[in-house]
Amino acid sequence: ETIEASAFKGCSSLATVTFEQGSNLKTIGGGYSSESYYEAFYGAFSGCRALTSIEIPASVETIEASAFKGCSSLATVTFEQGSNLKTIGGGYSSESYYGAFCQLENLMTFDAAACTQLQSIGDYTFYNCSELRLFKIGTETPPTYGTYALSGINPYSVLKVPSGCADAYKAAYGWHNFASITGLDE
Repeated sequence: ETIEASAFKGCSSLATVTFEQGSNLKTIGGGYSSESYYEAFYGAFSGCRALTSIEIPASVETIEASAFKGCSSLATVTFEQGSNLKTIGGGYSSESYYGAFCQLENLMTFDAAACTQLQSIGDYTFYNCSELRLFKIGTETPPTYGTYALSGINPYSVLKVPSGCADAYKAAYGWHNFASITGLDE
């Protein structure tokens, strides 16, 4: 049910991750230490530099801080239909940022259209994903938004939300970083 923190950390040649149909995975682990003398992060897939895309199983409810930090080639993240995702973690210290997907310079598409239960996006989750151009989300009520969760994304990025929910996202704190916010069917 859990891929523990650091499970595949630094597997720089890991290029493909495939989950079994009907997976029971609930948590993709991660975390960080912000001790002033020791800065470290512990994402399950952090530093997997050859990973270019991943489809997260529907059973996953939590993606913890730093889970994919340092996956410099990761360009596409998608979620299986019927996703149970509720939380995407993040965090920061005075020295660094620990968002689950932060500082991924090649991340272009985050397709969470299948995620209808997402409740929170943590601090610095997508911070400085400068190529992020398309962000889809299936949650009708905008998830709570952590500090700088979407700061530094591509200035021409598009947010696609459920039909009739664009105004709610435009009014919600933090979701203004997108060049346009439209319905998933538009």
